[in-house]
Amino acid sequence: MFLRILMLLTLFIPMAVLAETWVDVGADTEAKYYVDTDSIVVEGENTIVTKKGIYTNVLTDKLEGDNAVVFKVTRARLELDCARELNRVTQIDMVNEQDEVVWSSGYMEQRLWLTINTQGHSRTTYDLVCGQN
Repeated sequence: MFLRILMLLTLFIPMAVLAETWVDVGADTEAKYYVDTDSIVVEGENTIVTKKGIYTNVLTDKLEGDNAVVFKVTRARLELDCARELNRVTQIDMVNEQDEVVWSSGYMEQRLWLTINTQGHSRTTYDLVCGQN
C-alpha cells in the first residue's frame, strides 16, 4: 500500500510544480495577452509574474545580426511595483509555433520602470496581479 501511494505521488508532484493558470487580460490589434496566476511571486516591494502575448500572425524580427527570428508567442517576466503603479519587463522570450524558445533576452537588470496605463491589458494585468496581494 505504501509503495502505491509513493508511486502515485511521484507521478503527480511534477504536474503540480509545472501548473499554469493563464487568465485573459486583454487584446489589441496584434495579439491576445494572458497572465499566469500560478507564477505570481512577491519579492520585497515587487511582484513578479509571467505574461504572454499570442499573436494573430506569425511574426519575423531581426534581433541579432542578420538572423531572422520567427515567432508566434512572446513570454515575459514582468515586474510590478503595486504601491507605485509601475511595471517593467525584465526578460522576454520569443516562442515559435512548436512551443520552442527561438530567442531570449535573458534577464535584463537595468530596465526602466514605466507608469501603467489607465486602460488596456497593462491596467488589467496590474489590477489582477496587485489585487491578489
